[in-house]
Amino acid sequence: MPAGTGGSTDGADWPEQHRTAWLIGAASNAAVLAALGVLLSPASKRGASAVVVVVGLAAGVAAVLGGVLPPRLRQLTVMERLNNAAFTLVAAVAALLVSSLAEPWTVIVPGLVGGLLIGRALRVEQRRPDRGNTS
Repeated sequence: MPAGTGGSTDGADWPEQHRTAWLIGAASNAAVLAALGVLLSPASKRGASAVVVVVGLAAGVAAVLGGVLPPRLRQLTVMERLNNAAFTLVAAVAALLVSSLAEPWTVIVPGLVGGLLIGRALRVEQRRPDRGNTS
């Protein structure tokens, strides 16, 4: 909405409007990461790897929803979001490298990273109360 018409133009309501898109994106990224982790494991250990990656996904989601990671208390700037996306990419690549160590239990790392992504998308942001905005 244009400024002065009662609508918010600063993007403060953006996370609530796009939560479904965040969840779909996080779930698809987690699925790709988990599938790559399983496919990189040796063929004889893929069954065990698939079970471990599912356990990792569940543990990652439970860790975030259980409050292990602190909640965001403010809106992120565009640069902070870009930095978070770059860090997520690095964490995903590192998880895939670790999972290629040929042990079925190492596939838990991509599962945990994917679970953390899904958990962050599921968690509702907590708003900090306004403290007398005088501007």
